[in-house]
Amino acid sequence: MTTDAALHRYSPAQRAFDTTALLVFAGLLLAESTRLVLAAGPAAALGWGLLALPLAWGLADGASGLLHLALDTCGSVRTPVIGPAFIRPFREHHVDPQAMTRHGFVETNGASALACLPILGVAGLLSLHSAGLQALHAGLLALGLCAVLINECHRWAHAAPSATPAWARWAQRHRLILPPAHHQRHHTAPFDAHFCMANGWLNPVLNAVLLQRRSRRRGRA
Repeated sequence: MTTDAALHRYSPAQRAFDTTALLVFAGLLLAESTRLVLAAGPAAALGWGLLALPLAWGLADGASGLLHLALDTCGSVRTPVIGPAFIRPFREHHVDPQAMTRHGFVETNGASALACLPILGVAGLLSLHSAGLQALHAGLLALGLCAVLINECHRWAHAAPSATPAWARWAQRHRLILPPAHHQRHHTAPFDAHFCMANGWLNPVLNAVLLQRRSRRRGRA
């Protein structure tokens, strides 16, 4: 096996690392959700969660676009820590967009769970003695949950319909999660737009910003 191939291989150590990240994420999400229910009551906790989810899903989409842009353009698979866990999957994805459809749940979502742990960590530091703090806590939990689901939605945007759950195909048609035709624009030359991976809602905004930046650079050239 060549050095480059070894760098792109999903190693047992990386699988164990990703599995741990997913388990820790699930444990923290459950613990913090329970804490919110006990502090606010089931009805209030559910209400805060339902209010927070749409906002968190939009924010997660925008954040995924910025992260995707950064990992496409900065560092390499040899970059310590983030290279194997984060940059490797993105670089592999552009060489073989269908590769992620052959990945299991752990490989697809482990890095996302790791990246979301700080969000749950901040939620865990919050006191829940007021309605405002309870709302903020629910927002952080919703953001963590939405962010960890991004790569699965991204994978479904590349998967064959027969390999995608029926409810996910329904959500794609209604633009609740990333539709395949919309995301395909990112994989069409010149490959410099449509970076958002959750639902694509924020792609028009990010595309406009990137277009303006490219125009400025051409103007200075």
